[in-house]
Amino acid sequence: MLTDTKQEQRLLKISIYVTLLISFASIAFGLAISSRAIAFDGFYTLIDAAMTGVALLTARLISRGEDDRFQYGYWHLEPILALINGTVLSFACAYAFIDGLNGLITGGRAIEFGPGAIFAAVAGAISFGMSIYIRRSAGEHGSQLLNIDARAWLMGGVLSLAVCISFLLGAVMAKTPAAAYAPLVDPLILLVVAICLLPFPLSTIWNAGRDILQVAPSDLDEEVRELAQSIAYKHGFSDCSSHVMRSGRQQFIEIGLVAPSGEISKTFAELDAIRAEIALAMGGLSPGYWLTVDFTADKRWV
Repeated sequence: MLTDTKQEQRLLKISIYVTLLISFASIAFGLAISSRAIAFDGFYTLIDAAMTGVALLTARLISRGEDDRFQYGYWHLEPILALINGTVLSFACAYAFIDGLNGLITGGRAIEFGPGAIFAAVAGAISFGMSIYIRRSAGEHGSQLLNIDARAWLMGGVLSLAVCISFLLGAVMAKTPAAAYAPLVDPLILLVVAICLLPFPLSTIWNAGRDILQVAPSDLDEEVRELAQSIAYKHGFSDCSSHVMRSGRQQFIEIGLVAPSGEISKTFAELDAIRAEIALAMGGLSPGYWLTVDFTADKRWV
């Protein structure tokens, strides 16, 4: 089954260009004002750019459809990429946590809070805007790759917003009797943000792991089982079975219908009509489904 991913690829390209712009600006600005939090924001965004680049290549492979080597297509690359993405971002959060903890232990860092807050606010606004834009498009295309990218933009926006708020607080602290504690703001916010962001990549790892291990989605399993039972009862079959799995956005569905031996005689046209009825009930013949319907009088075959 061929899938048109041109729009998906275009969105991923836009995401890469904007990501690279923000990441290099964040790293340079963070180093200029000695802020590890802003530099980490840029480093985190740079990782995201690399992952989005891989996602773009994956989208192009998926658009090819099946071939002699991968006869079910390249759908399986989506959860693999998601797993890699989640793992890399989890390590980035772990690094930020350690760096923030080390900063607190060593007494913090003196930085320029005002310019840092302004930069973080601008970067956060761009990140949230990109997250909304990509997520809406992901819903239209049913793309796991775009969902991953939208989540990464959201995480980047949360990080920038947290940095902005912390720098504003630091600027206020610097003008009060608590000025001695102002250098702790940068490592503290880095520590907190790392803890808050970690569940996002861990969730990505969990969902991707379920796809890679071919764990049957409960909602899809229940839907297909009820449909198989309904079709079996309607057309006079004695028994039925169903098997489902999901790989990225692709859903593999297999339904077996068992006829009483010697009691039912149907033409190929009638059997094809039953297949078409099942396909229509599942949403039609779309690239999102790989549907197999088996007919037999021997239950051992299903």
